[in-house]
Amino acid sequence: MARPKSSRAALLDSIFEEINVITRRGTARARRLAAPLSYVEHSLLQFIGSTPGCRATDIASSFHLNRSTVSRQVSALLDHGLVEYTARSEDSHHRGRELALTADGKQRLASARGEQRKASFERLADWSDDELSQFAKLLDRYNLKEPRV
Repeated sequence: MARPKSSRAALLDSIFEEINVITRRGTARARRLAAPLSYVEHSLLQFIGSTPGCRATDIASSFHLNRSTVSRQVSALLDHGLVEYTARSEDSHHRGRELALTADGKQRLASARGEQRKASFERLADWSDDELSQFAKLLDRYNLKEPRV
């Protein structure tokens, strides 16, 4: 006979499922945009946009992915005109080519983020300031366990 789950295990399962729902909704919402970005594209564009001078190896390291996997994903972004290689800065001592968002990449990322923010604001519209503050603190605490990517 299976042992019943502890209340803590049940709570952790519930949290896991709710995080999955958030992720699925965000992915589905992104697909409905006129110029949708996949979850992977959005993640890469966000990283490149917020990490000036990054290289594919930096992305692989930060996301804990194989460099060849990231290289293929970056190649697709290059082919779609969303990122470009930039001239190496004078103070760069790294090998590898530095990446930057193109104007189209910046616009597509801003559009996707705008839609995500709008949806979040709508979902949280009837929450009190205290509830929002508590939610923000708990999410921050949850995310402190891993470095941000």
